[in-house]
Amino acid sequence: MQTVLCVLCAALCLNGVISSPLKNIQSKGNLASVDEVSVLMYGVLQFSESLHHMHQSTEAKLERVMKAIRKTESKVKRLGLDTEQVAQTELQIKEKLNLIQAQMESLQAQTQESRDKITRLEQEEAELKKKLKHLEEDLNSSLPERIKDKTFKNTALLKDLMKWAEEQKIKLKNQTQQLAQLQEQNVV
Repeated sequence: MQTVLCVLCAALCLNGVISSPLKNIQSKGNLASVDEVSVLMYGVLQFSESLHHMHQSTEAKLERVMKAIRKTESKVKRLGLDTEQVAQTELQIKEKLNLIQAQMESLQAQTQESRDKITRLEQEEAELKKKLKHLEEDLNSSLPERIKDKTFKNTALLKDLMKWAEEQKIKLKNQTQQLAQLQEQNVV
């Protein structure tokens, strides 16, 4: 590039370009001396070197800018992928939360059902105890011996039935406790 500029400057100087300051010097009859041409050529060389340096500097800056743009584009693309993954994860979490909520509602329904059964059993037990007490009182007061025997047998059966009802009540309470523990585990 420097060589081309030097040749161009030399050709312009020798041919006498119209807008050249050397034209005025030639028209007066004075030719530029070799030292003046050397000074001019040295100036042109320095100017071309400055242009070349500016070109290289600009090219390096442009390459750095392009590199930064490529890095930024890569980061934006990565962020886009990360955003998609976060959205998918969020959707999965919502689905799992909905499933847990449905399970919790089911457990609550089972717990309420167990509580209702326990309440009914307690009421039935209280009624059976009342009936048993009335039967024992009636037996002791006025029934013949044979009826008393049958009544005692029936009383024994009723006591067994009450014992069974108590066992069922305990089992239901245990189930209720287990359901409550499961609910606590699902909440955590």
